Amino acid sequence: MKYRIGIDVGGTFTDFLLVDETGGAEIYKVLSTPADPSVAVFDGLQKIAETKSFPYKDFLGQIQIVVYGTTATTNAVLTGTGAITGFITTNGFRDVLNMRRGLKERQFDSHYAPPPPMVPRYLIRTVEERVDCYGREVTPLNIDDCLAAIQKLKDEQVEAIGVSFMYSFLNPLHEQEMGKLLKEHFPEAYISLSSEILPQVRFYERNSTTAMNAYVGIPLKRDIESLMARLAADNFKGTLLVMQSNGGVMSPEVAMRFAANTLLSGPAAGPLAGLATGRAHNLENLITVDMGGTSFDACLIRSGKANLTTEGQVGGHKVCFPMLDIHSIGAGGGSIAWLDSGGILRVGPHSAGAIPGPACYGLGGEQPTVTDADLLLGYLDVNYFHGGRKVLNTEAAEKAIYEKIAKPLGLNLIEAAYGIYRLINNNMATGLGVVSVGKGYDPREFSLIVAGGAGPVHASMIAKELDIPLIIIPKIAAVFCAAGMLTADLIHNYVRSYTCLLDKIDLDRLNILFGQMRMEAIESLRAEGVPSDRISLTCSVDLRYEGQFNEVEIPILVDTNGVIRNNDIKSLLQNFHQRHGELYGYSLPASLAEFINLRLSARGTTDKPAFTETPFMGREPAEAFKYERQAYFDGGFLKVPVYDGAKLGHGNIVCGPAIIDESATTILATPDYNLYIDQFNNYVLYRKEYSLEELLSNLRG
Repeated sequence: MKYRIGIDVGGTFTDFLLVDETGGAEIYKVLSTPADPSVAVFDGLQKIAETKSFPYKDFLGQIQIVVYGTTATTNAVLTGTGAITGFITTNGFRDVLNMRRGLKERQFDSHYAPPPPMVPRYLIRTVEERVDCYGREVTPLNIDDCLAAIQKLKDEQVEAIGVSFMYSFLNPLHEQEMGKLLKEHFPEAYISLSSEILPQVRFYERNSTTAMNAYVGIPLKRDIESLMARLAADNFKGTLLVMQSNGGVMSPEVAMRFAANTLLSGPAAGPLAGLATGRAHNLENLITVDMGGTSFDACLIRSGKANLTTEGQVGGHKVCFPMLDIHSIGAGGGSIAWLDSGGILRVGPHSAGAIPGPACYGLGGEQPTVTDADLLLGYLDVNYFHGGRKVLNTEAAEKAIYEKIAKPLGLNLIEAAYGIYRLINNNMATGLGVVSVGKGYDPREFSLIVAGGAGPVHASMIAKELDIPLIIIPKIAAVFCAAGMLTADLIHNYVRSYTCLLDKIDLDRLNILFGQMRMEAIESLRAEGVPSDRISLTCSVDLRYEGQFNEVEIPILVDTNGVIRNNDIKSLLQNFHQRHGELYGYSLPASLAEFINLRLSARGTTDKPAFTETPFMGREPAEAFKYERQAYFDGGFLKVPVYDGAKLGHGNIVCGPAIIDESATTILATPDYNLYIDQFNNYVLYRKEYSLEELLSNLRG
């Protein structure tokens, strides 16, 4: 038997989805090990081998593909534990990186301060060189300055160096010379050149992305090299791929070179799994949410496509690689409830994590968390948490919530627990509003795909806040991102800046730049073992009206030879006016449009696991009934039926209120919802005032 495994390293749990060659899928979870994430990875692999009754090394020898989602880079940024990083730039521009845009991002927050710099000023060096805005050399690169900068950074014991010269995106020769000098005189340093990392206009954004790549390069390199060495030693002979933030995967070698592409690596797989889930019901307008132990990630998918952004931020720092437009907040099962200085109840963003975890885990945690509240409200089974592998400590949860929340607020224990539950639901509903209402979309016109170990407990209440009538909870919800990783293609993005008014376009120049990106893309994918018939290339252009600051990315057609012609430019302009009107509510057909950047997305199609459809098992769920227990709804406890998710089958209908126990999550159907098991054993929750067929028909448009 051959296997594929998706591995998602999270803040609280490390998730595994094992798929065999027949399409059978199995879920595994282990507690993460923040000090060394690889410990949890190999603990999980050994646990899978034991469950399958295979010798560990024999099992690894049967694995064809491992897709790995890492938190190494994100954690390095958020905790300030990246490499000691130096930065080299053009004379006169030493402070551009840390001046940022010179704007206060939160203008009405008097307490807001920018994040600590990745590169302190004393580690930023300048050298004499200059290329003009046409890419012509004005001042040669001063080698003495370069050598002095290198020596200074060596003396300061930096581990990584970013290099970004003023107009290197038009002419990279000076940066390339600097790179050669660094390799010769400082070979042990991790080097990032902006002309390789992000060759596009906008100096601060390019500087920030280049510095970020250098800052996280060594933590990622260390993480992946350790993983590769251990896998090889343990008899793994398959292919290792790394999840990246644009929704694609890449080889470990490419990942270590473009380390910043792995920021938000795990969450980027969620929308992919959401698309696969939605397609089972021919739904293309979706909002995917993933609530784990630490964070809550939301992404809007319209017409079968998740939004990409080139203006992302991680830890307050700009990252201009294309990445899925995912909104993340600190809201998970481990989110800590606390009282602020005014005595107001807050939940998150800080988390109890895997260690010590929520108080009810019994691992020494003393802070009240969302999981503790869920337990006291009857939503979680004391003896069946994590499939019965962990018995929860009710007394510890009661003590934490009473002492930290209930007693100071003058509430009883259940009032305090329900307050925590309601508040975290409100926080998550607000997060959904950011990706939907905040972008001009009505959430009632979308289906909600809910995942994560904690998400299904809160799904119905989140949907109720926004009046969303249909929820789908995948059978593999607890390892949703790990599942999405197995559906990802190899994707690489390329960019070249080309600023020009549309009426003065030089088609020859345009085709040369696209040709350069095309050759680089094909070479990279072939080096990763992708055959020519599985390579597809998509071209697009960043356009804006003359005098505007923000641009819109518009696809551009090319002929069978990969050449752009005048008619393609005319179609591009029409599409730009239409898209601008959709995004901003107006278009200016009489105004001149301006090219800013040329983009190319290269995709290497991978084989996807085929999940097996299950036979119809009838409407009645009686065989799955376990027992009844008290759960809190609408101001009081109700006796609620509890079902065994492993025994529910295609066609079963469960009327809310009800609780379904899965081995790695719990599904809560509130009194407003019915629950239907679809052909893939996914849970479909729908408002009782609608029929499921009517809802699906309306949402398909």
